Amino acid sequence: MQSNDNIFCILHTFQIIIGVFGNGLLLFLYGFNLVTGQRTRPIDMIFVNLFFSHIVMILFRGIPLAIQVCTQEIFLSDTECKIIVYLQRVSRGLSLCNTCLLSVFQAITISSNNNKWAKLKANVPKHIVLSCVFMWVLNLLVDVVVPRHVTGPRNHTFSDLKKNLGYCSIDWHAVKNSNLVMWKTLYDVVFLGFMAISSGYMVLVLFRHKWQVQHLHSTSVNPIATPETRATKVILLLMITFVCFYSVSSIFVIVTEKSNDTSQWIIHMTVFFTSFYSTVSPFVLISSDSQILNCCNLFKRIKILILIH
Repeated sequence: MQSNDNIFCILHTFQIIIGVFGNGLLLFLYGFNLVTGQRTRPIDMIFVNLFFSHIVMILFRGIPLAIQVCTQEIFLSDTECKIIVYLQRVSRGLSLCNTCLLSVFQAITISSNNNKWAKLKANVPKHIVLSCVFMWVLNLLVDVVVPRHVTGPRNHTFSDLKKNLGYCSIDWHAVKNSNLVMWKTLYDVVFLGFMAISSGYMVLVLFRHKWQVQHLHSTSVNPIATPETRATKVILLLMITFVCFYSVSSIFVIVTEKSNDTSQWIIHMTVFFTSFYSTVSPFVLISSDSQILNCCNLFKRIKILILIH
């Protein structure tokens, strides 16, 4: 194995371990809250859906390439390639949709309490589960034609595969002729647009709140409670992280599609940056969400009680 392959092997393996651990820990902590009867929030369902999709993305995008680069062997069948690439696309779409849903939900949550918004704010939590199910169904349908253009390694040499996904092959010419790229781009733009509008609204509300507090010096003027302000800042940080790495990974994807002789490092960087948001986002939430921190403190108290007895 070449030195570059050793580096890529370590890089992907490390990202898989960190990503699965972070997302798995988050799901466990939310599950612990449910089992112990602690107060849950409507937004928690979106978080669970988001981080479950992240685990799917990390596993099905990172593991095949890690095995290929670490072992230097072609190991997938034609059917396995179709399933893996399909789940990669679905999980990437779910990450976008759920992050958008998270942003829109929080924007509605911190909106003013006038008559126009009050009814919407009251009804939105009732539709969280249905919205999450809809996101899954939508993304499963949107990418259902992708497996038609994916082939396994049986008809390709190892060097040919390294120019494509690294372990499977996609017929980009057929994909472009099917207008799939155009529709998928439009699909992403729509959700990114909703995310940008809701994030901009949240920034506006936060600045308006800060201005009121500074200039009116009144404790009675407080349109956003402190926990909501903190949650909004965390979600905005998640939005910024998502957009940054989504943009970088999209550039690498475009380069991969346009190039007839894609170098191996571009393939590895595409996978790395595509999965980076899924890897770091749970740690952003764990370090900032008061409910998760309270759960961690509860674990500490339980540990102390066990040691005492």
